[in-house]
Amino acid sequence: MKDIKHQPERTCIGCRGVFKKDEVVRIVAGPSGAVIDYREKLPGRAAYVCPRRSCIESALAKDVLSRALRLKVKPAGVDAFLGALTVVVTEKVKSLIAMAAKSGKLAAGYSAVHDALEKGRANMVLYAEDLASGTREKVAVPGGSSVFETTLFTRDEFGKMLNRELVGVVSINDSNLADAVWKETKRLKSLININE
Repeated sequence: MKDIKHQPERTCIGCRGVFKKDEVVRIVAGPSGAVIDYREKLPGRAAYVCPRRSCIESALAKDVLSRALRLKVKPAGVDAFLGALTVVVTEKVKSLIAMAAKSGKLAAGYSAVHDALEKGRANMVLYAEDLASGTREKVAVPGGSSVFETTLFTRDEFGKMLNRELVGVVSINDSNLADAVWKETKRLKSLININE
């Protein structure tokens, strides 16, 4: 059984709910206004918000963010904030996929992913949005499997991430990286739905 590491909790300034630190987004005051500190590296007092439109609207309402940061700060508009957050989360997903590739924990292309699934090495399978349905059916994850599956990016975008031509399907072959990609992918998809 895995040791569950205690994770600090933070209060969302939008809904006032208490969440694990990795479930909320950190905001700090920058020279030109509020800054999303997704990597949690920037210095200074921070405020936290759930990545949901209602919480972001409340957090960016008049003086809420300034009070939380104890500093007069100009908040971005809700749509601008959501757009910036979507970009940051997209880059995080791409960096995790690149990390998996560099560490040899990624299989790319039909044959490699099919092999990883057959040998039980795949922990997550990502399909390109423009992958032919016949190819997707051939790669299908076995029923009852604990392998995460999702559709994200295009074949061209996967190819660029991996310095290849078009790539229609990839698998993450490491449970920790797969968990991290899955978490960020769910957040990214919820943000894209909010923006549409």
